[in-house]
Amino acid sequence: MSKPASSQPASSTSTASSTDGEARLPRAIVRSSPAKPYSGLRLILVRHGESWSNVENVFAGEKSCRGLTDRGHRQAEAVARYLAAEKHRLGTIEVHSTAVRRAIHTAQHIAQELAVSVRVGFPYNELGSAEGQQRHTVVPERARGDSPDYPIAPGADSWPEAANRVGRMLDVLTARASSDTIILCCHRETILAVAQHLQRITPTLYYATAEVDYTAITEWQCRGRSNNPGHRRWVLIRHNDTRHFTAAVPT
Repeated sequence: MSKPASSQPASSTSTASSTDGEARLPRAIVRSSPAKPYSGLRLILVRHGESWSNVENVFAGEKSCRGLTDRGHRQAEAVARYLAAEKHRLGTIEVHSTAVRRAIHTAQHIAQELAVSVRVGFPYNELGSAEGQQRHTVVPERARGDSPDYPIAPGADSWPEAANRVGRMLDVLTARASSDTIILCCHRETILAVAQHLQRITPTLYYATAEVDYTAITEWQCRGRSNNPGHRRWVLIRHNDTRHFTAAVPT
């Protein structure tokens, strides 16, 4: 099992470097007012592979994530090969990642297979005092049994705060896309927040959630309506797709 070398930073004077040597998108970008994404744009969300924080049951964000396990690297290699085999229908591709190490490692495998760079900086949840802590030791400010939307610990995001940040950054990312397809390596929370944002659902996990497996693919495409092409909307193509674990190429 081979691990990829770090990709080269994307060429942009507005980016800074992350600790993994990838190009980092400026956080201030989320305050921009984006235009609508163009019709035909694809958004592919890939959850990270199995990480040490998953195995050790630890809350781990940008500060404490140790990256993927060996199994997680193999999962990332599998999804990378699968997406490369789909390149004929995806067109030009740009690869993005959150600044959390498990997502960056996953993105590096995909970017290496596609011969592109990784652009790091999509936001992840603020974990507050829970950062680096065992899940069973974290005592929330309010009982999470009351609502899954409450912060997990002092200083952490509530679900609406985290989801709204994802939505703002997503609008900017899709409006500024210069490729046919955006691949974003991220987290289960990101994928849920994107679904709520694109459908303009009030950000809450109180009533419903969704399963998202390691390196599962979720794909959206921006399309004009058949009877009103000028009205563009997002169409869900697939969710929690893990066929790369059993198929050599897409079917």
